[in-house]
Amino acid sequence: MTLSVRNALVFAAAVFTADAAQAAERTVRLDVSNVTCVTCVTCAPIVRRTISRISGVEAVTVALTPGGRGQAVATVTYDDARVTPAALALASTRAGYPARVQARR
Repeated sequence: MTLSVRNALVFAAAVFTADAAQAAERTVRLDVSNVTCVTCVTCAPIVRRTISRISGVEAVTVALTPGGRGQAVATVTYDDARVTPAALALASTRAGYPARVQARR
C-alpha cells in the first residue's frame, strides 16, 4: 500500500469516527391533532406505528391529552444523524394526524 493511499484511508476512518461521535440520541415531543379522530383508542397506535417505522427512530410513545380534544403528544427518541424532528412531524401529518414539534431534548 502506498503512503498516499494509507493516508487517505486513515483520514477517511477519522472522518467517519468523528461523524459517528457527533451523532446523538435525542428526544422530541410532537403535538399531534386530528379533531375528528385522536380521541379513539386506535389513533394513538397508528401514530406510534407510523413514526416508529422511520429509519433512525429508537422509541415512540403516544399519549392522549386530558380532556379528549382530539390532541395527543408523541414522545420520540431518535438518532439525529439519521432523521430530523421535522421529518417525524411530516410522517404523522401525511398519515392523517397533523403534528408540529413541541419541544426537543
